Amino acid sequence: MRALFSLFNDPAARARLLLLALAAVLALVLGFVVFTPLQVKAWIVGGAYYYILGVFGFFVFYATRIVQSRWNVVVGWVRRPGLAGLVLLAATLFTLLADPFGHKILFDEYVLEATAQHMHATKEYGAPVRAYEIEGTWLTIDAFVDKRPYFFVFLVSLLHDLTGFRGANIFVVNVALTPIFFALAYWFARELAGRGPALLSLGLLATLPLLAQNASGAGMELHNLTLILVECVLATLYLRAPDRDRLAALALGAVLLAQSRYESVIFVVPVAIVVLAGWLRAGRVLLPWPVIVAPMLLIPYAWHNRVLAATPVLWQLKAGQTARFGVGYVRENLEGAWAFFFNRTPALANSFYLSLLGALGILWAAVGVVRWWRNPARPALAPGVLVLVVFGGTIAANLALLMFYYWSALDAVIASRFALPMCLLLALLAARLVGGLGRWQLWGLRVAGIGLLAWLFIGTLPVIAKRSYTDENLLMREVEWEHDILTRHRGPILFLSNKSTIPFVLWRIPTILTTVGAKRGPQIAYHLLQGTFKEVIVAQALRPISSEGDRGVDPEDDLPPNFHLETLAEKRFGGRWARLSRLIAVDPESPAALELAP
Repeated sequence: MRALFSLFNDPAARARLLLLALAAVLALVLGFVVFTPLQVKAWIVGGAYYYILGVFGFFVFYATRIVQSRWNVVVGWVRRPGLAGLVLLAATLFTLLADPFGHKILFDEYVLEATAQHMHATKEYGAPVRAYEIEGTWLTIDAFVDKRPYFFVFLVSLLHDLTGFRGANIFVVNVALTPIFFALAYWFARELAGRGPALLSLGLLATLPLLAQNASGAGMELHNLTLILVECVLATLYLRAPDRDRLAALALGAVLLAQSRYESVIFVVPVAIVVLAGWLRAGRVLLPWPVIVAPMLLIPYAWHNRVLAATPVLWQLKAGQTARFGVGYVRENLEGAWAFFFNRTPALANSFYLSLLGALGILWAAVGVVRWWRNPARPALAPGVLVLVVFGGTIAANLALLMFYYWSALDAVIASRFALPMCLLLALLAARLVGGLGRWQLWGLRVAGIGLLAWLFIGTLPVIAKRSYTDENLLMREVEWEHDILTRHRGPILFLSNKSTIPFVLWRIPTILTTVGAKRGPQIAYHLLQGTFKEVIVAQALRPISSEGDRGVDPEDDLPPNFHLETLAEKRFGGRWARLSRLIAVDPESPAALELAP
């Protein structure tokens, strides 16, 4: 601390620090005090695209300057990638081909895709839930401010802007991120442990089915992982040789990382620690303007969080739950975390071998920390090691925080993706373990490599072949079945969905919820008579109503008696029966019936 305070003797440094402090105070006041959630909600809708475009643009500017300063190194590696290049290519291909492309998480990925489409079309932030074709134009009628951060959907919308809207673009972004992720993971692991252990870490990550599931999906998890590694690499480069460009990119990257997942704002803490460590290594205070304004750039995150806190319907709590975080969730979540990381069945997309080596890596790291602490000299940590300590500690804290969250039982297929940052940390610690074996490193690398090869055949490949963690998503299969049937009917069609309107709006099928349609009988009848819609298709769930196995419509999906339906198709998905019917008549309030179809 004495060395740190000595840096503030420079009047120019004190002036810049004062500006940074004022920016931080102003950010807190503007973010949490001055404005109401209703006010900031409107600003998020209208300004999110331009805000994230500006931050991303400046980040690319500084990142480009860093690459230019290391151009010879980059060109040399590209020209002669060697064994590392082959392993990177193999890891990328294996990950992308291990799981079929498609939406994996309902309805999160559809919301992301719809938000990106809306951002592309209107430059406003929102997820459309109702849209119709009016005079040849597909027009959004109703959209809501989603709870998810918007950097990932911005990238997808930017691809739409450059190439035109295509539903596949969201998968293209994740495909493009996959080799970048592996390249960054290799670079950082090599910095920690050398080339051989770094290649081992790539194998550990590539044989993790959960990574393949998200790389071939439409979610934002791979994007979040890649940004974590971007910050680790930038932090390492900054600590190696502190300068303004590297520090500016690191600060802007932290802002972007905060917009990649809800809890990723926590990584602002390790970035701040790295900044201070860089000052000590440089012997002077470095405060370029992007660092000074960085607290102000986090104001939109605060606004978005306030909107979420003020909109309980977005929390999606289960029956009986009243809060998103609580001590009461810890026990079940801890049991779920243990069950996930050390699962040895095809039911979950984990890697037991990664967890085992990673656990040994944690013990090795703990021993190293104790030895360092007991050493009177306490030598300065290498840049990569210091970054691993502060970012690894943050990843662990992030996982600990999730244990208090109502929806973080990692053994639930839909929540397993929250474990990905920890899986990344385990792979890095495993590399550090093997790299730290000294004269036994070669033997350790051989043993770990043979174990990985054996796990590939006895663990990873059988799990990938069964894909229980993906095929178990019966609701997704039901949505795809409904879509397949709807596309066989000549439009325009109005669809009454008992699940969500968002996927069908994406497919340009006018949709409202069944519960809403039940209250709009006269309006639906009017539009059928006017020819606005040629058909109205209704989705309903069925459930047993007798011990003999007779089925009836779930009361939540039931329509009033004046709605007359004709069954089109029924299908069972696990223990759930689904029915699609055609609306043939809606009786008016008068005794005479209004016949809509022969």
